[in-house]
Amino acid sequence: MTYNPISLYPTNPDPRILTVLVIGTADNVRAHILRQHSLGVSEAGSWSKLIPVPNCPGKVMAVLNRLMA
Repeated sequence: MTYNPISLYPTNPDPRILTVLVIGTADNVRAHILRQHSLGVSEAGSWSKLIPVPNCPGKVMAVLNRLMA
């Protein structure tokens, strides 16, 4: 993996990796993660911890990297 200086996460050059970014209120982001889990899209524990969004009070983000076979 290489690091992008303006990115919060390492950049992965593997084209099979899909990166999903969810931004919203903490409650909405958690609800989205749990909904994706209930639909079988991703494990709830596979998402990053909630990260505050710079310069956006009350907003957080979570990231999921998923291998698309």
